[in-house]
Amino acid sequence: MLIKGQSDIEICISDGGYICLKQRQDEEGEQSITIAPAYAPKVAGAITALQEFAQRKFEKSLPVED
Repeated sequence: MLIKGQSDIEICISDGGYICLKQRQDEEGEQSITIAPAYAPKVAGAITALQEFAQRKFEKSLPVED
């Protein structure tokens, strides 16, 4: 499953039943995070709790120049 508007991030279920988040980055290759199903609600809750704070910080950050 791809996240709409975020084609470099894929979420899938591994053969062992783990939730896998994979992000492709040109320079670093593929990065992967694997989460046991039992921890999914805790991870989702933590992301939700940090979302507003992260958005404010993102909006305040300076643009990166190439």
